[in-house]
Amino acid sequence: MAKMEIWTGRERRRRWSDEQKLQILEEVASSGVSVSAIARRHDVVPQQIYTWRRQLLGKARTEAGEQEGPPVFLPVSVVAEPGGPAGDRQASNGKKPKTAAARAGRVEITLAKGARILKVAADLDPALLQALIRAVEEA
Repeated sequence: MAKMEIWTGRERRRRWSDEQKLQILEEVASSGVSVSAIARRHDVVPQQIYTWRRQLLGKARTEAGEQEGPPVFLPVSVVAEPGGPAGDRQASNGKKPKTAAARAGRVEITLAKGARILKVAADLDPALLQALIRAVEEA
């Protein structure tokens, strides 16, 4: 026979302590079992576990000093490098010289934390660029 629950009166919201939430989140992270299975085991919906995870990450970022809020666009300007391939130099035949840097293009990135500037090829692998930015910011 199937298990039945009969509720009388209004349904009430359940309250979870921070310790209970952390215990469930740790179980999700360490057990290798799906979020749905753990949610069923603790009688919550999977979306609730994802919400707790998002709230925990937000709290950790705030404590680490990161600002919460939506991402913002940073100002970008395209400038010609003085005396460089994009400058006004011309070859003896009247055409601008084509160097490897001129063909590939270069990107100059000024990081938000100080006056660190990265100059990289425009066709650099995004994963490598991300690792490079992280390394420079942590230095």
